[in-house]
Amino acid sequence: MDAFGAARGQRTRGRARWRGDALRRECRRFVHDLALPPARGIRELLPAVEARTGHPIRVASAPVDSALGICGMWLRTVEGVDIVFVHEQTTRAHQDHILAHEVAHILREHRGGPEQTVSHRLFPSLDPAVVARMLGRTDYAYRDEREAELIGSYLQQHVHRPAPAAGEGTGEPVADTLLWKGR
Repeated sequence: MDAFGAARGQRTRGRARWRGDALRRECRRFVHDLALPPARGIRELLPAVEARTGHPIRVASAPVDSALGICGMWLRTVEGVDIVFVHEQTTRAHQDHILAHEVAHILREHRGGPEQTVSHRLFPSLDPAVVARMLGRTDYAYRDEREAELIGSYLQQHVHRPAPAAGEGTGEPVADTLLWKGR
């Protein structure tokens, strides 16, 4: 490849990096602007999300035998109930991340796309008349997925940064995170 081709490739990567930085800033600002209450875990934020969206949220077990690699899924019923499916056969930290990711979809009111057929393959007996919206994706090429992943991560940061009580903590962020025991 000549010098011009290499430079063009570098410009493309730089532009993609800039778009990623802009998306990160947008998602960080979105979570900050939610003005969420302090919480010790993502599940404690669900009432605040329900109040914001006007839809109750139920957490349920995802299909155990999913061969499609889906860890989580959000379904909104025609009654307006948001059901978030989370795999139970993983660590609690991973479950919380999956839940945060799906909550991000709820907060951003993502609509889904051609990948919805995956959801129908997972729940072939589910009456489509019962479901208003169903999202269960595995492809991070979609902007909605990148956005949900970032917002989910920022939600997790929010809940894992409790204000230390007076005199608590070592002053070392890594040590404080490892030693934190639900204070």
